[in-house]
Amino acid sequence: MSSTSQNGAGRAELNAYGGFSSRLILANGRYAKLLPHERVMMRGHFAGARESLLLLPKKNIKTTSLAKVGLWWLMRGGAEADIPVVASSRDQATLLLDEAIGFVRRTPGLERHVVPKRGYRELRNVHGGRLRVLAADVDTADGITPWPVALVDELHRARSVELYTIILLALEARGAQMLAISTAGERESSPLGKMRAAAYRLPVQERDGAHRHCASADGSFVMDEWALDPGEDVHDMRVVKGCNPAPWHTLESLQRLHDSPAMTPWAWQRFTCGLWVSSHSWWLDPERWQEAQTDERLRDGDRIAIGFDGARTGDATALVACRLDDGLIEPLRVWEDPGDRKDWEVPSDEVDAALADAMERFRVVRGYFDPPLWQTELDRWSGEFGEEQVVRFHTRRTRMIDAVERFRTDIAAGRLQHTGDPTLTRHALNVQIREVRGGYWLAKPGDGPSDKIDAAVAAVLAYEARADALAAVRPKNRAVFVG
Repeated sequence: MSSTSQNGAGRAELNAYGGFSSRLILANGRYAKLLPHERVMMRGHFAGARESLLLLPKKNIKTTSLAKVGLWWLMRGGAEADIPVVASSRDQATLLLDEAIGFVRRTPGLERHVVPKRGYRELRNVHGGRLRVLAADVDTADGITPWPVALVDELHRARSVELYTIILLALEARGAQMLAISTAGERESSPLGKMRAAAYRLPVQERDGAHRHCASADGSFVMDEWALDPGEDVHDMRVVKGCNPAPWHTLESLQRLHDSPAMTPWAWQRFTCGLWVSSHSWWLDPERWQEAQTDERLRDGDRIAIGFDGARTGDATALVACRLDDGLIEPLRVWEDPGDRKDWEVPSDEVDAALADAMERFRVVRGYFDPPLWQTELDRWSGEFGEEQVVRFHTRRTRMIDAVERFRTDIAAGRLQHTGDPTLTRHALNVQIREVRGGYWLAKPGDGPSDKIDAAVAAVLAYEARADALAAVRPKNRAVFVG
């Protein structure tokens, strides 16, 4: 073991903290006894490390651990305590504060020593010392002098290293420590990724299964990480359990999470396996897409919904149908820029003819059209074919996030089928996803002529139009009163 982890004073302090933790009460009514991996997590910090960096997959008691440590130091810091809680957003930092407030309110006698000031985003001890949420900007952090500790939550979301550096420099003024915790990031070139890479080069390197301990020679910096290595089997729950040390992560619970239709491959690898995987990862599993293929085809007279995603130049335009009865997806027409002509434009007369043909062949119940660049045509089509049949649907709004997730989830659950059209297949398997607040957008993998995704976007619109059309005619429950 490193000299840091062998420090006798550190072990005594850690044991005292463990006793304090075991008296705190969790939201489920149980005592917050220090878990074995928590003891490992806090080993370097209580041995005196100035910087402690902890990397774990989600739901392994990261934020709760920081909340407990914050309370411990607030009670011991007296009037001089000034403990900043920093995250990439004030809302994220407030989650940690709320965890600490919850402990205070649930644990008998603790409110005699610590007073929640939720409106100020603070906890104060009886001497006036405070634990406080800081806004996630450099101007707010500049000038602070933390003591005895600064807490940094979800460091992977930090866009620059500047805020972390300002806090680090401020530690020297009063001999404070910093404890930072995070899940894996999406880019190894990010601030957190660079810190992790530097930790891998430190002289102290210890490995125990999925747990890696790195430390400087003097123990002033420590990093503890639980993660799989690239190439390990992320579908073997016995392997994945190694980087999820919390006891509630069982082989069965991990398997359920893995098999959930809502779980994307990139989210599983990053947030459950600790791998550094970009959220610009593939949207659909090729095997699931292949399994959804059927020999069924649309027939004249079918009730359908349609989706339209259109460009004018340099991209593609697609008109896709979805049968109301069973959700069968079939492209009606796709126009693609061949990539060898600078003056190529989508032939608007062919688009007009294809839409008219669809309206004539099928009973079109509803259609969703992405409006940019086709506003004039949409006005004309709406007047000609009907307002329900031609509805503007903006693909860069929150509503699209739900539509994208519905399509992917139903593919994974076997509720959606497609005809195996090669163009739609290529577009669908091209799609990458970009994480945004509340979900993700669909993104192209590149700007080449083979990187089109428009048919996939039109398919999402058609499938969403079908869902809304079915919901509109579904009978509502009526209350029946028996006298």
